[in-house]
Amino acid sequence: MDASLKTEIQEIVELIKIVPEPLQLRAFEILLQDALDRLAGKKRTHHRDKEQEEELEEKPPRKTEGRDSEGLDPNALPMRVKAFMKRTKVKAPQIGNLFHIEGKQYEPIWALKVTKFSKAQVNIALLQSLQRALTSGEFSFDREEVRTACKDKKSYDHTNFKANFQNNGKLFSGLDKDGLVSLTDDGMTTLASLITELAGADDGK
Repeated sequence: MDASLKTEIQEIVELIKIVPEPLQLRAFEILLQDALDRLAGKKRTHHRDKEQEEELEEKPPRKTEGRDSEGLDPNALPMRVKAFMKRTKVKAPQIGNLFHIEGKQYEPIWALKVTKFSKAQVNIALLQSLQRALTSGEFSFDREEVRTACKDKKSYDHTNFKANFQNNGKLFSGLDKDGLVSLTDDGMTTLASLITELAGADDGK
């Protein structure tokens, strides 16, 4: 007999002594059945917990992270991006280190290494140009999208936002017009240096 059940029966026997004699048998049956039901419930719970533990041991833990980045496929890149990489010696793994890639979607995972707002603004514009080029082939950016990104990264200088672009005018083409701003040759060279700075140099392995 289960030790805990034996103890509880003894307690029940002592308890029913204070019950009027005509009711003692019925009281004993009720209390005994309650004890048996509780014991059976504990055993079922223990058995279920044991089964769950064994199931967890047999099955490897499921990954809760999102899908892994697919990496950059050089063969699928627009022609202008291929030309940029050939000219500047930037490699696919370096660009792949800056984005989480799934199909034709490129989610930025780069982190700026500068704290000066004017420098951060230029870097964000360059990296957004790269992101647009990966899908459209055009190294260009939207000024309002850069403004939003600067705010998100706590690098927004409201007073000098426009001036920061003008002060780095040699990197950009189309600042005097509405719409997208493109990178000049100097801008492309600066972008290549920024990629290497953030992603590290490719060792060819």
